[in-house]
Amino acid sequence: MPSPIFAFFEVVAEELCSEPSRVITREDLQVSEENATLFDELKNETNSPTTEQAIRVAVTTLDSHFREKGSTLPFSYDPESGRFDAVDTPFLQFIKQMSNIRSIGTRSQEFELQVLEKLRGRVTGSLHRVGHPRLTKRKQTEFNAHLKTLGFTGNVLLGKDKDGGLDILWFLPLGSKPHRPIVSVQCKNGVFDMGEGDQSVGAGQRSLGSHGRLLASVHVPCVLYNDYLYPEIVTPKPMNFVPLGLTDLSPMAEAMTVEAI
Repeated sequence: MPSPIFAFFEVVAEELCSEPSRVITREDLQVSEENATLFDELKNETNSPTTEQAIRVAVTTLDSHFREKGSTLPFSYDPESGRFDAVDTPFLQFIKQMSNIRSIGTRSQEFELQVLEKLRGRVTGSLHRVGHPRLTKRKQTEFNAHLKTLGFTGNVLLGKDKDGGLDILWFLPLGSKPHRPIVSVQCKNGVFDMGEGDQSVGAGQRSLGSHGRLLASVHVPCVLYNDYLYPEIVTPKPMNFVPLGLTDLSPMAEAMTVEAI
């Protein structure tokens, strides 16, 4: 379950998907018992005496969070009236959809496909979704043959392997095959879990070791959760993968900047 601030964010997203401009307060929302508890938790997390003050702090925190991701908040908020307005409806709809399928194992393929679409609007280069079950290349021989066209050598899938620990491969627009760096994005349709991330990265690194002429350590392993990643939730210890969350898929606010100092 996301923290109270991000659980509140999902409530806002769901409400604005139904009505793009509306007041959201404890009374106006006519919250369910679950959401009533959420507002109490929100007050505790933000150290606020009232629900209204907690909402203001939550929106400010969310605004800073999105800016740190290089993006902008997908809604606007007027603290005087308590009115929220949708700014990026497609992203709000994405958040609503992802919260509805979180931790449902049978929806993992859908999660990966939605992540792929959101990544497409944020990166350059080429993206390949190769996770199991695949839409095509379902047989081991077909899958192995496809990966060889991407610079892998030998067979990645052996024995009972389904996808070799690979979900989405992002080939950076640098170099040429087989000397082209890869960002491996492992998708986890659930909340942040270090152990699961470590396990996924181990399987993926073994497969990346089958890539031709670039060691597995050259490539960048990432694990993207159906959750929200912020400093308080991630360990300060060094990690062997890049942890990512849903807001890492939000549209970039501006083009790439270049600075020489």
